[in-house]
Amino acid sequence: MKHIRVLNYLLVITACVPLLLCSCRPKDGADPAALYDEAARFYRQKKYSAALDNYNKALAVDTLKGFAPRAVDALYRKSGIEFLTGEYSEAFNTFALLEKHAGQGLPDSLHTDMVLNRSRMYTELGFFSKAASVMVSLRKPDSWQLMDQADLWLKGREFRQAAQIYGQMAVAEDPAIRIVALSGLLDCSIASPELGLDPPERYAGKIAAISGRVMKMEAPPELRIKALRIAARSLEQLEKERPNASFLLFRALAIAQQANLPRLVQILQFESNAIIVQKPDAYRGVIEYYGQKNMPYARVAALYMLGRCPGLTDAERIDALKSGLAACQYYGIPATATSYVRMEKEAANQLNDLLIAGGRYFELFEVSEQERLLELQRDLQANISGFQLPAGHQVLQNEIIELTREISGLLQRKITMTEEGSGFELAAPADIAIRKKRGRLIELVAEAAKIDNTVTSRLQPAPVTLRTVQKSLRPDQALVKMFVRDSLSMGMLISNREVQIVTSRVPGAQVREQLASFRKTLSTAGPDPSSTLVGDPQRLWLTDALLQSMNERLSGYRHLIFVDDQPAPFHLLGRDRMLGRDKQISFIVSSNEVVVYAGVQPAKGQVPGIAFFDAANSGQAEIYKMFHPADRVFLLWKPMSGQEIGELKTAMAGAFKSDASGSGFNKILFPGTGNSPNGGWFWVSVYGMD
Repeated sequence: MKHIRVLNYLLVITACVPLLLCSCRPKDGADPAALYDEAARFYRQKKYSAALDNYNKALAVDTLKGFAPRAVDALYRKSGIEFLTGEYSEAFNTFALLEKHAGQGLPDSLHTDMVLNRSRMYTELGFFSKAASVMVSLRKPDSWQLMDQADLWLKGREFRQAAQIYGQMAVAEDPAIRIVALSGLLDCSIASPELGLDPPERYAGKIAAISGRVMKMEAPPELRIKALRIAARSLEQLEKERPNASFLLFRALAIAQQANLPRLVQILQFESNAIIVQKPDAYRGVIEYYGQKNMPYARVAALYMLGRCPGLTDAERIDALKSGLAACQYYGIPATATSYVRMEKEAANQLNDLLIAGGRYFELFEVSEQERLLELQRDLQANISGFQLPAGHQVLQNEIIELTREISGLLQRKITMTEEGSGFELAAPADIAIRKKRGRLIELVAEAAKIDNTVTSRLQPAPVTLRTVQKSLRPDQALVKMFVRDSLSMGMLISNREVQIVTSRVPGAQVREQLASFRKTLSTAGPDPSSTLVGDPQRLWLTDALLQSMNERLSGYRHLIFVDDQPAPFHLLGRDRMLGRDKQISFIVSSNEVVVYAGVQPAKGQVPGIAFFDAANSGQAEIYKMFHPADRVFLLWKPMSGQEIGELKTAMAGAFKSDASGSGFNKILFPGTGNSPNGGWFWVSVYGMD
């Protein structure tokens, strides 16, 4: 579910087209020419909403008897403003009108601009394969446009289509095109070995051989820099080629300095420093510049890299990493920006390790939850099409979905500017549009909260503190948050009356290995595994490694909520008796969910919905629960047939009459109670707070 789903309204564009031009019907006698002039004036003044309003009014009159060239030109200009301001659905509608009424009659230049804008918008929304297929419609694509198309196929994981284009262009006369094509083949070779391409190392050698010609070629400096940056990113994936990648970036930096391209100079100062050299002063310099030039994502990346510099003190590294996370809290990294997402996770892991090493455990809790909140916000954006309001509120629901996706697309546009080193003229309009859309979204969420009071905490979750979590727990509940790190494993027991911390020097890799092995044992166990699991050495080892002395303190609580970024069958832990025999056990990936789900219950007389997910896909369970908080969500530790799931649902029907909670149902299923269908309890974990 991490991929970006296509919204239904994008699939029925043709049904929406008639509404586009009749929604702003002007007064009788309105002069389209005057309205077009007024729209152009508003555009020059950067009053984009007013410009669009006038275009819509003019087109409503001008298209009553067909689409004259003047109307087609106005549609084209209107689509440009919609692209500029991130009005994605409106822009797609306008593109559809242009194709329907102008089609092949559009001049090549207008057709090319329309295709490129449409493709870019699909790219910003994460529809990479769709964006590539749009690029196919270019009438006379140049070499760079073919490279862009191949890159989109690659991002969409359509490796064969990408490799086909790269292979054709790898013999081009233009050295810049050739090095980019070879870089693409290197990427395809790593990502999809089954294609049977040459080994990545062979492409790396060819890149090195052609790079000198790229540096010396007679071409605009921006083009040479672009080619060298693309090549460096590909080479950087191979450990042995990192020095060559660094060299290409330093050469690109020299070209930018010679051509007096200040913004590219600062971008390349950062990139050339990040691979091998890693000088703190270089990072500090670009951090200041990025802050001045409205380049927030570049600044975040530089803060993260500064926090990884080995020459800094732990306090300096912690400060840099925390500053990066704090900046992300405001701007947010969309799921489409995979390299930035990876950088954020690496930075958060390093920050957690530094805090653990310093014994700063309470600070660790809040920082880890901040990082998890960023991930949750990203997942909500990426899967917002699953958001639902009760029947009768579809208009409000769809506007929330649309605005959320548009904000995500505009955030990706800001990141793309840094990645490509161009398009910075789009930054200011994007910022204005983001602020406007965020303001409108806050208003809509507040309106939705009148219908469902959990909407605000679910769609706009706020950072939580230890005290906030404690206040949200009932006296009989305890939260057990796990930290499995490289050097140690740690657990925090949190309730409304105490906080206990236990640490073990068991390496995290060993814990993960034992967990994976135990999950495999569980998934292949027979119909009633109780006799084998009770004395299973892996289960007992994991109990000691994860719970340690905390095991004794758990006896004072009826309901235990385990928190970890990776699911585990926590209900099967325990020394003398498995925890699930005596207690209600549930699992969540973020302590923030404690606050979100506190007090959420099905409406009176309503039977809660039931959903099952493979335990390997806990992220899907998390998002489903966020969008359906009253439903009961379960993780399965082995593949189950339809009959087995049916038996579980039958058992649930009876269990929910006495206890509507998922964890209560799971406890009823425990072998020995007389209600267990073929020992199903062993393979079922509860997701959520219920």
